[in-house]
Amino acid sequence: MENSIKKKINVFGKVAKIITMIIIVCLLVAEGFMLAGGVIIACVPKDSVTVDGAGTIDVNVNTEYFGLNGEQFYVNTGNSRIALGEISTGSMDVKNENGNLNVNGDFRQLHFDLNDGMLMIVYGMVYVAAIVVALFFFRSLMKQFMVCDSPFSEEVVKKMRAFAIALIPCITVVQFMKSAVSAKLSGSFNFDVDLISVAFVVIIFILTMIFKYGTELQKEHDETV
Repeated sequence: MENSIKKKINVFGKVAKIITMIIIVCLLVAEGFMLAGGVIIACVPKDSVTVDGAGTIDVNVNTEYFGLNGEQFYVNTGNSRIALGEISTGSMDVKNENGNLNVNGDFRQLHFDLNDGMLMIVYGMVYVAAIVVALFFFRSLMKQFMVCDSPFSEEVVKKMRAFAIALIPCITVVQFMKSAVSAKLSGSFNFDVDLISVAFVVIIFILTMIFKYGTELQKEHDETV
């Protein structure tokens, strides 16, 4: 029974190691394509390709139910009026016509040239590099599972802890790159914390503590025997 479980753990480690290596190779190939694209872009004038644009939005609201008093939105409920909050009308044209509240607003102007394209490529390369680094730590952990006699060993715990620690800068860099790209497109930088990623890191640390505890129990058992 013990040998059967050990064999399954070793097989799991081997399969996971192979899959991880395939993913790493694919990401490195993508990194190479991005690098080649960056070199090509660097060799041509930045204004050889430009993108300019702007967006508009039109909102029509039935004033029988909703309205705008100055900069204060409100909703009608029977004989009462409930304020919803204030808005800034500086960039919007607000008109009350024929029982409809018409709001027309312009988004910010967008300009994109090859310098911006190069910046996006750099963001992408850093993004991929951070993931590749974390995957190498995961591959090292799976390699240890592939050869271990028991998952409750100091080497497994050491590799698992290293992987958990590597995830912290990886997730931070990945999220920062996403925010940087969003800032370029929207004009405002917002660093949002990905709760799913944070939860994943916490789970890995919890598993590390569990495996460490199991390792100590395994050691006590071996010394007793």
